Amino acid sequence: MITRTNPDVGYLAADVFDAFAFRQSVRAGDTVYYAGVAPLKGSLESLDLVGTGDMAAQLVYVLDVIDACLKADGLDRTKIVTWTFYTTDIKGFMEVMPAILGPWVGEHRPSSTTVEVRAFVHPDQLLEITAIAVDA
Repeated sequence: MITRTNPDVGYLAADVFDAFAFRQSVRAGDTVYYAGVAPLKGSLESLDLVGTGDMAAQLVYVLDVIDACLKADGLDRTKIVTWTFYTTDIKGFMEVMPAILGPWVGEHRPSSTTVEVRAFVHPDQLLEITAIAVDA
């Protein structure tokens, strides 16, 4: 069975998900796929960027949203099996990532890919993270 949801975690309003035709969490059996989490919040009319110009602030915010999504699905960080980091500034990301990401994920290290991209939906967005978790 496949279920598609937008957990109410104080992230994006329903109109954002509807306008861009996606769901934040898609569960297929024991696997939960999380759409790209961006340092954004609000609705289409008032979509705000969190941490303008601050890679660390954007990373912490995105990890907090991922944490909340996992909890909404009855999971925790230990269930993440892989994630992909997209950033417009790989050098800046690599400067802040070790101090934030290692302590956040702990000993349950998922597989990982980091990719530098040219741009995101919001012009000041520096990163976005997708994740896959397994409820096993």
